[in-house]
Amino acid sequence: MEGGRGVQFRYEPNIIKQIEERMRDVPLDDARARVLSDAQMYFGGPAYKLVTWPDSAAQVSESADLQLALCETEAIAESVCNYSDDSNPQAPMPRKFRNSILAVAPAPAALNEAVARAQRLMAAEKIAQEHQSGEAGKLVREQLQRIRPELQKRFLTQTRRAFDHVFLAGRPGAKLEEKYQVSDEQILQQPQGQACIKKFLEEKDLVFQPGAALDVSLFLNKLLPGATPQPGKPDVYSARAVHERFLQAPGLRLMAGGLVVRQTILKALEQGKVVVRVPDGRAYDNQGCVDGPEGKRHRVAVNLHTFDLTDEVLMARAGTVAAKAWLKEDKGEPGGAPGPGDMPPPPPPPTDKSSATGWEQLLEGAATQPLLELRLTARAPAEAETLLALAQPLGAETLSLEVMAGGALREGGNMNFAAKGVKPTHPARPLATARTVFNSCVEGANFEVILRLDFGPAGRAGMVELLEQLRGAAPESVAVYGRFAQAAGAAL
Repeated sequence: MEGGRGVQFRYEPNIIKQIEERMRDVPLDDARARVLSDAQMYFGGPAYKLVTWPDSAAQVSESADLQLALCETEAIAESVCNYSDDSNPQAPMPRKFRNSILAVAPAPAALNEAVARAQRLMAAEKIAQEHQSGEAGKLVREQLQRIRPELQKRFLTQTRRAFDHVFLAGRPGAKLEEKYQVSDEQILQQPQGQACIKKFLEEKDLVFQPGAALDVSLFLNKLLPGATPQPGKPDVYSARAVHERFLQAPGLRLMAGGLVVRQTILKALEQGKVVVRVPDGRAYDNQGCVDGPEGKRHRVAVNLHTFDLTDEVLMARAGTVAAKAWLKEDKGEPGGAPGPGDMPPPPPPPTDKSSATGWEQLLEGAATQPLLELRLTARAPAEAETLLALAQPLGAETLSLEVMAGGALREGGNMNFAAKGVKPTHPARPLATARTVFNSCVEGANFEVILRLDFGPAGRAGMVELLEQLRGAAPESVAVYGRFAQAAGAAL
């Protein structure tokens, strides 16, 4: 006893028994929230715009950007993909942009198991808080030190693998099979959800690949008639209306951006099936361009390589009244050739913005396009410490950081740290803070640092050599993402 005046013999349940008893006291709502929080972090990333935990289809807005809805139930996931508003079950409103959304949800049994594992982990954390010091709690602390990492691992693995049912509009849910999942080691180290989904969609041919285009006959005969024409001009369509038609059409694959729309129109243009008119009045067919003000329009040997998917860019079938009017040429000065003042100015550089994920796409894009923005992503402290040195030779105009770290602390409790859009030299030392939080957590904690390099409104051309050097110097696990000032017509 205390004071050394006697001895007391007693027995207590071992720590596993205590955890099993205490987990019943952990509210299901709290454990479920713990599961959802970790799943949300795991499925974060740049590939898809993440929409988390909608209760109904109406909470997921229509968007031309490819969205990933993270849902609690399979019923919500299916409804979100197929409807924009399901508040009236008898007459739900179909989703307009059905080809730019997918959803992921867990099977009920898998989610329930993840919640149970969260309860065990939270019970262990509560016991640890109650026995932080004192000789009486020494045995408990020793037992917890051995089993808490395993509890954490089981919770994270079950939670992240539970969300394995993928839904698309007009299709039954499909299971994310084991071959599309990452190893247990990877699943604990960093967010991998979007990478797994991307691999699944590509191998199942459920998403358009870069450079893909629809068959021209299918486009003209099936899709284009369903697009909304210009008011009072039934044979004229805006590029935006055509893009929206692609997003709405049943039977198409998912679309990550408008590249497939643009490439399909360019393919039809090359075959002489359509005529495209850009905002400054230039009209393109498969023979070149007709340009100039009214009364002085002449044909020049300039091809169309890219354009914006906006209301100002118009398209019509070749041979229609509108197409003929756009391509009409005016008689030149005596001699049959236009004077120097009549020559059209060179076409301005395209303004379309495209992106690249991965080194190969980044280098291919940088060969023909000015680089607007580069993102370097590290998911371990050692990698993050190299990012600033890697970025220095690139000479970006501005640098900013997005930092996230958090998880269960070794001494009990949880801690999360996040910073977005901060300068690397900020006095708060975001990188050091994130490293400290991560190092204080048990195995399986989350850590992500994104360094953004901005090269100005016009971007920077001629970056291939520097990017090659960066690729050689960067750790293999550092991820890259690039955004360009314009798309190269031949590579769309």
